[in-house]
Amino acid sequence: MLTYLGQRFLAALLMIFIACTIVFFIIHLLPGDPVTLLLGDGAARPEVVAAVKKKLNLDRPIPVQYAEWVKGLSRLDLGSSLQTGAPVSKELVRRVPRSLELILCALFFSSLFGIPLGILGARYPDSPVGWACSTLAVMGFSSPVFVIGIVLIIVLSLLLGFLPSSGFVAFSEDPVRHLEYLALPSLTLGIGFMGVVIRVTRSSMLDVLAKDFVRTARAKGLTEWVVMVRHALINSMIPVIAVLGIRAGNLLGGTVIIESLFDWPGLSSLLVRSCYDRDYPVLQGTLIAIFVLFVMISLCVDLCQGLLDPKLKRR
Repeated sequence: MLTYLGQRFLAALLMIFIACTIVFFIIHLLPGDPVTLLLGDGAARPEVVAAVKKKLNLDRPIPVQYAEWVKGLSRLDLGSSLQTGAPVSKELVRRVPRSLELILCALFFSSLFGIPLGILGARYPDSPVGWACSTLAVMGFSSPVFVIGIVLIIVLSLLLGFLPSSGFVAFSEDPVRHLEYLALPSLTLGIGFMGVVIRVTRSSMLDVLAKDFVRTARAKGLTEWVVMVRHALINSMIPVIAVLGIRAGNLLGGTVIIESLFDWPGLSSLLVRSCYDRDYPVLQGTLIAIFVLFVMISLCVDLCQGLLDPKLKRR
């Protein structure tokens, strides 16, 4: 098990380095001059542009810029924003926890309801209960998240007044208000992903329930509850965990619509804004943060699968 995790960790470090290198060179090949965008067309005289490029170290050759960037990256120095001059790492420290708590709450909600509904659908596949679970699954993954979000805003915020429609308050300032603002966006993402969790759980459970060891457990006289939970559920969680990990990684930079709809300041909105502004340091830093978090999530998924899969425990 330790050998397997060590190999995965070394591979993750290599992937992060390769991804960072690719991101650096691709970003510098993007059309448009960040200095001209920063100064504006009216003030972008050649001598002014040259002076600003020299100040921002953008007048150096690309390989030299890359070497300096890698040196700073080794010290966890991601540079400063071309637009505001603020350190990129400081902005990421503020944004990363907001995106993580949104993603984790959404995955918790989707797992809390999706896994039990998937088990019910597998336990009663040809009954009204199973059909209802399948219907909920189809409705969940076929509905666009922005439609779900708008419906939740209309019902829970405008009509019933239970939750605020959008906004953000830091947890340190007002914990209760922070959770109220977090509820709607995480609920929107959770409902959208709950259908996938139901389908994967149901499919995996049906496959496991047809195995010989499940029939043996039933033949030994074990109760159906023990068979479902102790034998079938644990073995069927491996693909579910993999799907949850992939979904969490995709959401790191893929919640632009949700963050815009609910005015939630996370990584996705920072990524889009840095693209529009041609803010190379912020764009690079945000992508690196997403890559690192994605690799960490993948390692956590591998660890969980290794604990559940006997084949990986022996490696």
